[in-house]
Amino acid sequence: MSKVYKKILGILVIVLVVSTVCAFAAKGDKGTFKIGIVAPFSLDYAFLGESIRNSILMARDELENSRFNYEFIFEDSQNDAKLDAGGAHKLIDVDKVDAIISFGSTSGPIVTPIATESKTLHYSISVQPYISEGLTNFIHWAPSKALNGTMAEEMKKRGIRKYGVLRSTTWEGWAIYKNDLLNRAKELGLEMVTDQTFQADTSNFRTQIAKARKAGAEIYVLYCGSPALEILGQQLREAGDNTPLTSVGSFDLTTNKKLFEGQWYVGAAQPNNAFITAYKKRYDKEPAVAGPNAYDIMKLIDHAISNTGSDTKPSSEQIANELLKIRNFPGALGNLSIVDTGITMSDVDVKMIKNGEPVKVGG
Repeated sequence: MSKVYKKILGILVIVLVVSTVCAFAAKGDKGTFKIGIVAPFSLDYAFLGESIRNSILMARDELENSRFNYEFIFEDSQNDAKLDAGGAHKLIDVDKVDAIISFGSTSGPIVTPIATESKTLHYSISVQPYISEGLTNFIHWAPSKALNGTMAEEMKKRGIRKYGVLRSTTWEGWAIYKNDLLNRAKELGLEMVTDQTFQADTSNFRTQIAKARKAGAEIYVLYCGSPALEILGQQLREAGDNTPLTSVGSFDLTTNKKLFEGQWYVGAAQPNNAFITAYKKRYDKEPAVAGPNAYDIMKLIDHAISNTGSDTKPSSEQIANELLKIRNFPGALGNLSIVDTGITMSDVDVKMIKNGEPVKVGG
């Protein structure tokens, strides 16, 4: 082999090695987009936080061609307003996150003004429409009017004419739900014959049950969360009241679903089979409610980032403007569209608890 040939071969090898190193560097040095998650990862609603965390990690691993490496910081809110606020401030001021995902209608109203002030992108898994006020705030949950409108329509379909409400007054969302149900039910000729209220920490419902029984309701709509939901359900049966029970989403949020076996209710859409299959394969369990929402949010944010066209990390405003353009995006909860109010529209399902698990009625 001539000296000239050896020299040329050596140069080619060096060029090849340098090119390979640069390629790997470019792939591994995409930059980092930090997302903070404020959700309950302990106490009563820890199973929801687990589902959110699992789903977000699953979504990240499916985003092989993302423009950024995603880093997550999880803050345990324990469904406590003070921890929601503290977690949001830490994520923004200390961790310098680029976006926040919050869970719950206690968390959403608290995180929104904090995120707005710092111009941090905020996506909330919650129901109150004002949580999405401002360009950079968004919601991914079926709207109250859609949920409760479906509830009224299903009652009429089943021949129910008189219904009673038993609800917690601790969370404002239950009042929103009740009013949206009342308005749609009136349009359909249905009558609310009782509206019994209580605090979330109530453990004795004898007074509310006694008044509700006298009203002659054909079904009770339970607007409350754990542990009041389970205590109320148990005490109704212990009082010998076998009136059918229903809810808007509450049966999705209980760890004791067997208590409501055979009862129909209305909730956010069931995730598609592809999501359920992938989740079960990875975690060997069924996903809980809110997990599919978190999965969708990750995919929506990544999609919006990709469409900004920015060579550097896009601002929250740039990402928000791209989110608002999304129509018929294929998500775990069906085809998603984001309206100009920042609400991500998704389907509503009528479900039933069968063998301790939610099943779509008619599906």
